[in-house]
Amino acid sequence: MAGRRRKPAAASALLSVLGSGVLLYAGNSAAIANGEPSTDQQFAAESPWVVLLVGDDGAPACTGSLISPRYVLTAAHCASDGLAVLYGNRSREAARRVAVREVVRHPNYAGQPHSWDLGLLRLVRPLRVQPVAVAGRAESWNLLRPGATATILGWGATMEGSGRPDLLQQASFRFTEIGIVGTHITYSTPRGGPCGGDSGGPLLVTGRDGQPVLVGVASVTDGDLCATGGGMAGYTNVAALLDFIREHVPDLPERAPPLDFSHP
Repeated sequence: MAGRRRKPAAASALLSVLGSGVLLYAGNSAAIANGEPSTDQQFAAESPWVVLLVGDDGAPACTGSLISPRYVLTAAHCASDGLAVLYGNRSREAARRVAVREVVRHPNYAGQPHSWDLGLLRLVRPLRVQPVAVAGRAESWNLLRPGATATILGWGATMEGSGRPDLLQQASFRFTEIGIVGTHITYSTPRGGPCGGDSGGPLLVTGRDGQPVLVGVASVTDGDLCATGGGMAGYTNVAALLDFIREHVPDLPERAPPLDFSHP
């Protein structure tokens, strides 16, 4: 995609992020900044598949996305034993709980912890929730371009030092600078973005059918994304690791390729 390769500054910045090891661990103190709570109507119509990962003690850990009735996609650095999944409500206090039967990290993650940051959680039972669509390679290539509108979601504090909110937070923005380096999608924003509890959360764009499509999973940040100064975020490129997902998720819905294969 020519639009990506004309941004050498973005590529250099992402390499710096990956080298610094600034992962979006759940222990960090903030999450989506400059976002707003999802409404009941928005959650039901647009994002019923967004889930919250919690530890044994019920404390919020990371965000995830239901990609089939029984599988949640998240970051590898979130995928650990002892997790449960809260689902079905924008309020974590009102959400239902389901146990995790199996945790699978991308096999390359252990040796390169700042790359291949993708994990799967197999639930003990399928959920009666419409999963989010996962972009295929051709569709992702076609949609990830400067000027496209993206949305991020997650649970967590909205400013440095504050507690975690009860309600799912979301923010939308337009890509002004976007790059692909290794297994990450990188973009910069001047207003704030993901951190902390947004680890494993979705990066969405609108597909050709008008529905949200999952293209990335929150992985790393640089700058001051947790507050208001902006910076650069790195999301694991889901399409680039689609073979891993398909290997472990037998009922992953297939996406039709885009009709328009033009480059930006």
